[in-house]
Order: sequence, then structure tokens, then C-alpha cells
Amino acid sequence: MGDLGAVYAAVERERERFIGDLQRVVRQPSISSQGIGVRECAELLVTMMGDLGIDARVLETAGLPVVYGEIRAPNPDAPTLVIYNHYDVQPPEPLEEWDYPPFGAEVHDGILYGRGATDAKGNLLAHLKAVDAFRVAGVSLPCNLKFLFDGEEESGSPSLPDFVAAHTDLLAADAALSFDGGFDADDRPHIGFGSSGLLFVEIRARGARADLHSARARLVENPAWRLVWALGALKGPDGRINLDGFYDAIRPVTDIDRAALAQTGWNDEAQRRSLGTDHFLGGVSGLASFEQLLFTPTCNIAGFGTGWMGEGHKTVLPSRAACRLDFRLVADQDPDTILAALRRFLDEHGCADFEVEDMGSIEPSRTTLDTPFAAVVIDAARQVYGGEPAVRPTGDASGRQGVWLGGRLGGIPAAGTGIGPPAWRGHAANEFMSLAHYLNGIKYAATIWELFGARR
Repeated sequence: MGDLGAVYAAVERERERFIGDLQRVVRQPSISSQGIGVRECAELLVTMMGDLGIDARVLETAGLPVVYGEIRAPNPDAPTLVIYNHYDVQPPEPLEEWDYPPFGAEVHDGILYGRGATDAKGNLLAHLKAVDAFRVAGVSLPCNLKFLFDGEEESGSPSLPDFVAAHTDLLAADAALSFDGGFDADDRPHIGFGSSGLLFVEIRARGARADLHSARARLVENPAWRLVWALGALKGPDGRINLDGFYDAIRPVTDIDRAALAQTGWNDEAQRRSLGTDHFLGGVSGLASFEQLLFTPTCNIAGFGTGWMGEGHKTVLPSRAACRLDFRLVADQDPDTILAALRRFLDEHGCADFEVEDMGSIEPSRTTLDTPFAAVVIDAARQVYGGEPAVRPTGDASGRQGVWLGGRLGGIPAAGTGIGPPAWRGHAANEFMSLAHYLNGIKYAATIWELFGARR
């Protein structure tokens, strides 16, 4: 193990200080959706990074700031890794559901409780403390490191695309990596090589100037029916989404992708139990279910509002109806293209008067698994955790993280993983990080860097 052994020993020797540093960051609120404490947290991170010899600063975006930092290895030929993390968190409400103060970072029985403990301050601190461990151990960094810490991830990272486009030279690297979230339910790390895209819209239909007595439905159009008919034409019982060109750009699933799914494994019964259902859509089973989850785009009705659903009788002809749709997209679908296709679809189906509001979008990302960097991250997980990680060629959720960043920086190899414990209560009360997972996560980051520097 050589130099890594000394780094691992430094992690154990400094464990109380490293835990204290995580508590310090968790205790600083940074709620992007409410604008609470974000800039203060950014400044705190800059201070902590500076103490480690990282050249760090706050950089402005169109919204909330990013924290940027870099530190170079002594080897002039060392490769460069750009690391994405986010320092903003979800709101802690409802506060009454917390057993411990959400920003108290209290430790009980080896568990640190607090908003952001796993998502993603624990994941972020794993990288900074890995730099710390190399320093304490007197071991040279094996690669150059660039850090991009996002202050808006929990709000969809709306400012990140323009920021990255304006700073591609600053962020230039040989590979990209992100840490976020936690382990799978079987307590093994997951490694992802992509994420779904997202298009979220609200469609609004209008009828009469005001709600009417339902007897007038003999004469006046009901906007709720018009919306229902449009949605029925948009997607039928066969599940196919009837937008022109919707499926044309989709990147095919490869044999390498399917092999990764088979190696990771899939348990129908456990997945159905977790989801609270007795069957999967379309009757799929086995690895076909896994493939459908990761590689099939969706059109989901996320909400529908119209008329009267309160207590008592009220027979009304509503004047307005609205629904919210979210499309989960896969590589290489483009949210803007899908939005334009949706507008055309409505126009062509007698719904030109419907309003469509773009409520946000995220581009899908996907990188190939057969790169030296992919092997580095997978091998590092094996070395630190003593088993096979769960490798996913892409993810079902959406986000602008490591693989997305790699695509924006010219398609450099990239991966996303996470160090938190299973069932870490993301976005819920009593979010937590186990101290064992946190300390092992520091070793995981250090091992990725060591293997990357040696095997590039």
C-alpha cells in the first residue's frame, strides 16, 4: 500500500479533528432555496481550504456563488482531476420531526445528525480531509486537484451551465468526479456514469371567465376535459410518448452497459417491496426492469388541479385546469427540443390556447464505462470497501454533477459516487452520516487520487 498506508493512518490519527471539521460545516446553514447562510458557508469553506494550502476563492454566478479551489502536485506531469460537490442543503422543515437540532451536528452512538451531513457536506469534506491527510502524512499529492463547489444544487443548479461555459479554461482537467449521497441498501458503494435529464412544465387551460354552474356544461367547454384529452393523446396506455422525434436522439444501450447491470444485479421482489407495488410497468422483470429504469424516458403527471374537491357538494364547471408534467430524459435527448415538440403537439391538437410554462430543465449526461478513469474509481472502491461496488452506467435521477461536468468540459472521463451510509434520510428529518462511512470516505477519495495519478 506504500504511501496510501501512511495516508490511511493519518485519517485514523486525526479522526476527532476531521469529525469536528464536518460538524463545523454542518452547523453553518446553507439553504439555497431560501437564501439562508449560503454565502457564509462559502466563505467558511474558502477559509478551511486556505488552511490546507488550497488556493480557494468565492466566484459569483448569476445566482448564488460557487467556491473554486486548486492545489497542484509536485510532479509537473501529474494529471488533473476536477471535483464537483455542492455545499447547499435542503430546508430542514418540518422541524418537529427532528430528534436532534438540524444544524446541531450532534454525534450519538457513532452517528452525526444534521441537515447536509450526507447531502452533501460529508461528501464534500471527504475531499478536503483527504488533502489534509496527505499533508499530515507528509505524502505528496499524486495528481493536481481542482474543486468546484456549487451553491445551488438543491435548487437545480440553474446558474451552473453559464458559469461552466464561461470558465472552461479554469476548469480544464483530465477527468471529473463527484461525491454525493450514500451507499445502496446492501451497504456497498454505488458508482454512476451518468444521470437522467429533466424537463418540468406546467400546462394551463382556460374556459369561461369564471367558474359556472355545472348545468352550463351543456353549452360551455370544460377546460379540465380539454386538458385530459390532450394528455391522453400525449401518452396512451402503451406508454409511448407521442411527441414528434421524441425517441430519435436517444443513445443506444451498449453491451458494456448491460454487462454492468448484470454485475450490479437486480432483485425484483426487493425492488417491488421498496416501491410499494406488486408489479412493474409493462410487466417487465429481471434485468429488463433495471434497463427500463435507467434507459427509458418518461412523461409523468406530477400534479393536476381543477374544480372543487373540498368537503360537501359543489357541482361546478371549472374555468381553469392545470397540470404539471415532468419528463425524465436520457442521453442524448435535449430538454429544449422536447419543450418545442410539446408546444407543437398542443398546437396541432387544437390546444394552441394552452399556456406552457417551463419550470426548469437539466440536461442528461452519460459517459462510457470502458475508460482508465472508470477502472480507477471502481478499483478504489474495491480496495477501500473490500467488495464489488454497484456500478450503474447511468442514473434514474437528474442533476448537474460530475458526469454532467465532464461532458461540458469536452467529454472528459467522469464518474459520480457517494460515501454516506444506506438509508441516510436524504431531504428528510434526522439526516445523518455515520462516522465510519465518513472516515472511510476520506480514504476512498485519497485512493482514487492515488490510482488516478499512477494509472492515467
